[in-house]
Amino acid sequence: MTKNGIAVFKKMERYRVQLTCFLVFAAFLLSACAQTSPYLDEVGEKPIPPGIENQIHPNITTQNDVLALLGEPVARLKTTTKEGHVHFWTYSYMNLQGPSKGKGESLTITFDDKNFVVISVTRGPLYSGEEYKE
Repeated sequence: MTKNGIAVFKKMERYRVQLTCFLVFAAFLLSACAQTSPYLDEVGEKPIPPGIENQIHPNITTQNDVLALLGEPVARLKTTTKEGHVHFWTYSYMNLQGPSKGKGESLTITFDDKNFVVISVTRGPLYSGEEYKE
């Protein structure tokens, strides 16, 4: 009777281990398939608010003002000019959902190197590469 009891116990224990492994594996697979909206926004960053460029004024707005208004840019570039350096900050957004999927926009802000104030603000389309296909 002891042998049968041990055999049944081992069989149940093996079944529980297999069931647990299956559930962990299934949860792993399902979590890999799930994509939430914030994950999709990370790829294209957050949308640029309409008309925000009207709140950024050349020779008045500083880099700190822009950071408070828009947060960290997607890209920062510094280039040399005759007068010193110029800083370019780029904010961009690529729509990955809905009917306008693949459409995007960018906002590029140029700062001087001495006072770190805005020189210019340019808003335009962000090209996905689809425009260049023949």
